[in-house]
Amino acid sequence: MSWDTFEHEADVGLIIRGRDGPELFAQAGLAFFDLVCELDVVQERTRYSVAGEADSVEPLLVDWLNDLVYLFQARGVVCRRFEFPAWSETAYEAEAFGEPVDPARHFPRDLVKAATYHGLSVRSQEDGFEARVILDV
Repeated sequence: MSWDTFEHEADVGLIIRGRDGPELFAQAGLAFFDLVCELDVVQERTRYSVAGEADSVEPLLVDWLNDLVYLFQARGVVCRRFEFPAWSETAYEAEAFGEPVDPARHFPRDLVKAATYHGLSVRSQEDGFEARVILDV
């Protein structure tokens, strides 16, 4: 697991780590879906394409997480694996692998409303990247 959570008032904070940008974003996706469902039982039945762009990596991370909020809330999808055929600090093309939510198996929980810009940071470190992001729940 390459993420941790921290409490922030009525929200949930994530500290995410990855060797590179695609791994950082993939770990952010796993952390998000681990918060909202029983991740271990999610099966990779369907591939969902997601793409986004922003002025820099910080808002791109927020956009990525909010795209996942949309997949979960609006489309009723849970995912357990992510691949990035294209990724830069200002744009991504991703493939998310998962399935429609089954409440009897996935036990949906914490409703994440959105990723926020409050306290947002993405830092390059010796062994990769570390990001902090707060989710509005």
